[in-house]
Amino acid sequence: MSSQPPPKIGRILVRGTNWIGDAVMSTPALQRLRASFPDARISLLTTPLTCELLADRGLVDEVIPYYRQRDGWRALWQTLPDLRRERFDLAILFQNAFEAALLARLAGIPHRIGFATQGRSHLLTCRLQRGPEYRNRHQIGDYLELVAASERLFCGTDFQPDDESPLPRLICRDTEQAAGDRLLRARGLSASVGPLVALNVGATNSRAKCWPADYYGALARHLGESQRAKILLIGGPGEVESANAVARAANTPDLINLAGATTLGELLGILNRCALVISNDTGPAHIAAALGRPTLTLFGPTNEFETSPTGSHSALIRASGIECARCMYRDCPIDHRCMTRLSVETVYNSALELMIDQVAEGER
Repeated sequence: MSSQPPPKIGRILVRGTNWIGDAVMSTPALQRLRASFPDARISLLTTPLTCELLADRGLVDEVIPYYRQRDGWRALWQTLPDLRRERFDLAILFQNAFEAALLARLAGIPHRIGFATQGRSHLLTCRLQRGPEYRNRHQIGDYLELVAASERLFCGTDFQPDDESPLPRLICRDTEQAAGDRLLRARGLSASVGPLVALNVGATNSRAKCWPADYYGALARHLGESQRAKILLIGGPGEVESANAVARAANTPDLINLAGATTLGELLGILNRCALVISNDTGPAHIAAALGRPTLTLFGPTNEFETSPTGSHSALIRASGIECARCMYRDCPIDHRCMTRLSVETVYNSALELMIDQVAEGER
């Protein structure tokens, strides 16, 4: 065994995730990385929307927007000169794509840590395996495992991620809260009008994740009538059609459709005011859970053991007895039974239990 001390790591590049939910799940790993390398400058290369979410939260020193989706492969060649000038010592690849490893290699980063996926092993200097035994490990553990590998190599510590991994936690900034409150006031809403309940009814990357619009509509009516709740439909620009379908199905004055009408900052401010968030398995569910809001996530084709939103007041629900559940299809090839057999009454009762628990905790 070599007696030479490990090389000093002064500059670290993290290739972050592309999706909002994955970005939230990576925050415990970023926190651990910051604590493990307190003197290093940490840069996060990620999508513009994820940059907006993670910038100025004390996790990294800078965020670098990577316009891969907009510019295609041209983004790689445009980004390379800037990365080479930074002379990074270490790259940690949260993203599992071949391109992430290629970018780090072409940038001349001498130490490159990532999972050996998509034929990129030869581009990595530290290759981690995610075998079948890790199929149901939460993604939080995957990101922490990458940081653990960097600690073993350069800090001499033997950190082992386990089931007691810290939960993602986001703090709504004052500016985000003010932006959300302004939008709510513009729609005639305040804390005195009754509990705010957000329904996140779309899913940008998977139609199979979506609970049916008429089910969401019936749930919105039920919550409005029984709990005097004001229902907010949320979602990105690509989810407006789904939200419009739910609004038509609900046909209630207690509903306000904000899908496609919020910035990310406004969304955080709005979610932080909600008494309850009910969502398909998508990014806003992770944001709400990390904010500590009562969050109920509906699962069907995706694997809750790996990607469930985790928070102090989060819960998940799925229909029982579905043999093809967790198929990971983006479009159901049969009858979408994993979602259609999840009844409105079941979701309503679970949601009500979350709200009651939150109120009871606040009174203790």
